Amino acid sequence: MWLSQIVQKKRHWQQLLSVLVLLLVNVSFYSIGELQLQHRQQQWQQWLSLQPLQQQSWLVSEQGQLKLLSSPPPVATDFVALDGSNPVLHLSPELVQSWSAQDYLLLNLPFVIWLVWLLWIRSYQQQFRQELQQLEQQTQLLLTHLELPFHRETNPATQLQRVLLKLQNWQKRDSEIRQLVRVQGLVDHELAIGNRVFFESRLNHYLTESTEVASGAVFLVQLSHPEPNVSNLIKLKRLRGCVELVVELVANWPYAVMARLAENDLAILIPGFTGKEAEQLGDRMAQVLSQANFFDECQDFDLVHIGFVLYQQGQSSYQLMAEADMALKTAQLMGPNAAYGFNDPQKPKIKGSVWWRTELHNALKDQRFLLSFQPVFSWQDNDVLQHEVLVRLASSDGDKLAAALFLPMAANCGLVGAIDQYVLLKVAKLSETEALEHCRCSVNLNTQSLTDDSWWHWLQQQVDSKAIVATDFALEFHEHHLIKHYKSLKPKLLQLHQWGFELIVDHVGLSLDATPYTDELPIRMLKIHPAVVRGIDHQLEQQLFIRGLLASCVGKDIKVIATGVEQDPEWQCLKKLGVTGAQGYYFSQPLARLIAQNQLSD
Repeated sequence: MWLSQIVQKKRHWQQLLSVLVLLLVNVSFYSIGELQLQHRQQQWQQWLSLQPLQQQSWLVSEQGQLKLLSSPPPVATDFVALDGSNPVLHLSPELVQSWSAQDYLLLNLPFVIWLVWLLWIRSYQQQFRQELQQLEQQTQLLLTHLELPFHRETNPATQLQRVLLKLQNWQKRDSEIRQLVRVQGLVDHELAIGNRVFFESRLNHYLTESTEVASGAVFLVQLSHPEPNVSNLIKLKRLRGCVELVVELVANWPYAVMARLAENDLAILIPGFTGKEAEQLGDRMAQVLSQANFFDECQDFDLVHIGFVLYQQGQSSYQLMAEADMALKTAQLMGPNAAYGFNDPQKPKIKGSVWWRTELHNALKDQRFLLSFQPVFSWQDNDVLQHEVLVRLASSDGDKLAAALFLPMAANCGLVGAIDQYVLLKVAKLSETEALEHCRCSVNLNTQSLTDDSWWHWLQQQVDSKAIVATDFALEFHEHHLIKHYKSLKPKLLQLHQWGFELIVDHVGLSLDATPYTDELPIRMLKIHPAVVRGIDHQLEQQLFIRGLLASCVGKDIKVIATGVEQDPEWQCLKKLGVTGAQGYYFSQPLARLIAQNQLSD
């Protein structure tokens, strides 16, 4: 039975019950009054039979009822009725007269009020019933669309519960499909890693983006199949095994990018790698892969070769890949399971950990961290959405080092939390000085800081004391780190949102991992990595990735922002795809001051 029918029946029964109660109460009081009157009549009749007529002159009988004309004589109080009571002592006009209309009106007043109230809410009940009927019709249409037939007597709560389960299953499947759409053109589906397009876009980014580490290494890993008639299934099994081993070997470098370039060729890009580290990793990969158990059936020992090359920003990707391929061919000439690489002696010497620790300590003491602000523009509103705070280190050598270079070293030295504190407090003071309305700043926060209990306690104290006004800040988190530590970070991020911080995920698209945070966290903004944006106007695979990302944000109040925009064709393509806004050198260089909202000319 539908809820509207239940409400209608209950409303009718409520009215009927009210009328019955009213009638029963009136009949009960009338019966009680009549019984009392009869009882008094009997008492007086018994008393009158004992009295002389001359002493009854103060009583008259009218229509079968005794009426009191005057006060009873004193001697009347000496007489008693046969039952031993003295009716004269209890005699009053109210007890010997019938109930009046006023008496009944007072008696029924509460019930009259109750009936008036029922009539007053009748219109609201009718409206509620109509709304329920509309809801039931929509529910019935939904059940029909979901192919969930129910008997009309089924409990509505049971129906809605089954609908909820069905929608949850659809949402899960929809999320999987959207994730597949996002990475469709960038992933190798046999190995579940990036393909050549994915690798080349990331490599071009690290070779051209000045905010990234200026050097690194590229590895080419080629597997051999010495058996003449080995099946494709066995080849694929070996490749998958190699991917799993390589992922474990490079797990300590979170920015590592791995992809499949050809049928038996894998590529690994690791920013910030030195020549010594590259040699050690190349030899280690050659040793581990050649001794893997999936090569046990091979009689030949020549199974894998590795070539690597160090890169420097400014090189072309074509030149770099040609050098890596030459290193791979050299490794093949060196013998079975060899690794070889080109280590350019002209490349700058990398500072050691002792130098970095001393440099960062002194920079915090001397306040040598420089802040600049890059505005994020909205093409729909033609206004500034917010400013991203960019941090550079003025080193003792006179260089200005990007955060991508010194932050990994700060993390190794345990100083990233202190740097985050410095940046937050300095931005808070600058925001007070600027006093610009609705001018929110976004600060890149390291996940290592949030997992530190002492750092978290410090932030809570700053928020409680209003030294840091949470509503003035947006906090940005690297997508790879967020996914890697998602379980421990989720409650922290929810608490940050309750305090008033906006949550932003940046570097979206640098990895191909699933993204559960968009469904479970109040994310305000997703910032697409510049590697996806670069050349987007002629990269159909990257456009498909952005379309899938936008589709996954429908109905979630999440803005998608492009970063690293440098060319007008890129920006025009991004607008057509539907991104909310963008930042990059195409719009503005990093600024020393904040731009207030509503200050841009049309």
